[in-house]
Amino acid sequence: MIIKRVKLNNIRSYSEQEIIFPQGSILLAGNIGSGKSSILLAIDFALFGLQKGNISGASLLRNDANKGFVELEFSLDDKNIIINRSLKREGDKIIQDIGYLSVNNKKESLTAVELKQRILDLLNYPRELLTKSKSLIYRYTVYTPQEEMKHILQAEKDTRLDILRKIFGIDKYKRVSENSKIFISHIKEKKKEFLGFILDLNEKENLKKEIEKKRQLREDDVKKLIPRLSNVAEILEIKKNKLKSIEEKISELNKLKHELGINETNIKHKISLRENTLIEINRLELEIKDFKEKQFSISGIKDKIKLKEDCIKKLEQEIKDINIKLSEFKVHKRNSEILKKKITELDECPTCQQKVTKDYKEQISTKEEKNIIDFNKNIELLTKNMEEKDTEFIDMRKDFDYLKKEEQEYEIYKIKLENNREKRKRFDLLVQGLNDIKKEIDKLQSENKKINESALNYKSIDREYENIKNELDLSIKEQKSIEIEHTRIKNDLDNINENISNLDKEIKNKMDIKDKLNKYSEIQNWLEKDFANLIENMEKQIMHKIYHDFNALFQKWFSMLIDNESLTIKLDNEFSPLIQQNNYDIDYDYISGGERTAAALAYRLALNQVVNNLITNIKTKDLLILDEPTDGFSSDQLDKIRQVLNELNIKQTIIVSHDPKIESFVDNVIRMNKKEHVTSID
Repeated sequence: MIIKRVKLNNIRSYSEQEIIFPQGSILLAGNIGSGKSSILLAIDFALFGLQKGNISGASLLRNDANKGFVELEFSLDDKNIIINRSLKREGDKIIQDIGYLSVNNKKESLTAVELKQRILDLLNYPRELLTKSKSLIYRYTVYTPQEEMKHILQAEKDTRLDILRKIFGIDKYKRVSENSKIFISHIKEKKKEFLGFILDLNEKENLKKEIEKKRQLREDDVKKLIPRLSNVAEILEIKKNKLKSIEEKISELNKLKHELGINETNIKHKISLRENTLIEINRLELEIKDFKEKQFSISGIKDKIKLKEDCIKKLEQEIKDINIKLSEFKVHKRNSEILKKKITELDECPTCQQKVTKDYKEQISTKEEKNIIDFNKNIELLTKNMEEKDTEFIDMRKDFDYLKKEEQEYEIYKIKLENNREKRKRFDLLVQGLNDIKKEIDKLQSENKKINESALNYKSIDREYENIKNELDLSIKEQKSIEIEHTRIKNDLDNINENISNLDKEIKNKMDIKDKLNKYSEIQNWLEKDFANLIENMEKQIMHKIYHDFNALFQKWFSMLIDNESLTIKLDNEFSPLIQQNNYDIDYDYISGGERTAAALAYRLALNQVVNNLITNIKTKDLLILDEPTDGFSSDQLDKIRQVLNELNIKQTIIVSHDPKIESFVDNVIRMNKKEHVTSID
């Protein structure tokens, strides 16, 4: 990984600034507080986002800004990568906004978490760092604030070892060891649970044997009931067949009784019919005797009626014509009277508007008066003729009604005469039917006699049926009783079998648990004896290898920085520095400030090389950032830094320092200048 540029917008003392980073060694120079460390924090933020307890939004965003961003461009293998992270102010909080990642000009908008995940993938950092507040590999191999390295040197040994385990990726052995102890504890709890579960295993096995004895007894009872059930079934079959034979005879008897009942009903019906027939014969005989024949002379009466009917129609038409003419004359008369009256009162013609003369009025009046006299004569003649026609019509109507009455009386007589003839025929038929009814009654009575004789053969059938029915009921009752007993025993057997099945399952479960208990004991023994020793030995071997390399590199870098034969330093087994001066052990706090800085820098450089050698696939080996690495150094010690940089031979080294002497042995210098709370690049 080689950083190419960093662009800052509203980040700490930077309003808007872009910094270009060449390869080689680079010095970020400037006075204290000029904004050098801000660039390192911005790079850290661009890569991994806000980190709880390390990088907060409030520490990055300018106080007078609501939005800001960091854009970092770097090369990685054959890729050119640009990452942009944004900050925005929401109320009293500052949060990360959506950013983007560009790989070889392919830009993609991503959330803060997605950006961190992609960067971890690109750098080949472990994925578990995604949920951690800080990336320990980056923090202790690429960029470590000098004061933080001094802190790890002075920390408690357990704290320091935990940090180093995490950096080297071997904290997993400790986690495995701790997890195995937790797992062993869980196994012990499960074993207690299993022991409690199988405590009554022998009791369950004995109970199963007792229940199996009961099952054998009930099975013997079932075997004893089977012959009884078979015997009762045979008896039932015989009695059912016998009952069926008797029921067939009863059915035949019922048919005879039914037939007898039908005949009795028919006899009663025939007797009733005979009595009704006699009554009808007597009635008809009297009615025939009472009828008297008459003589009617009505020849030509229909022609007379037809003639009268035609005359009446003709007369009606004449009366109608007279009425029409009479109405016409009355209308003409009235019109003449109206005209006469109007002409006498008219002075001027309404049509031509000329004056009507007296002569003309008299002429018209005379003419209309003559017409009125003629109309009156005609009306008088027609009225007299109408009266004559009305009288003639009344007389003719009376003659017509008389003829119609005679015709009606004759028709009625004809009906009565025909009715009397029908009665004679009916009388003769009834007399003949009376004889037939007597014959049918005699026949039915003869059939009933034969039926009664046949029914005597079934005289005792009801008693036989009742006896066999009672016997059958007793056999059914006995069969039911045996079946109930059989069902009860079968239910007992089912319950016993179910209990045995449940016990089998329970015993099997307990046996399985017993097997598990044995396996758990084996696992526990293996974890406590073999596995724990294996993990401990693996961790010791790896830590020993790391310690050997770490200690050698630590001594190398320290001796390169401190030219003092009386002062020696090495690491103990807990990676704590052991310092001797003139063969006397002295504490880290009692050496000079420059010597403490040299120890911290040596520790830092050794840690960088050990991690890079141990974790071979990470992509940040070409980058090293040193924050104030020479604090407290003498002029001679500063000269040692040139030798250290040459020895390191890293493609890109970024050094933050306000010491001007370092400018003489770095490849590039980027100078910061801060005015009125805004930093710019000179």
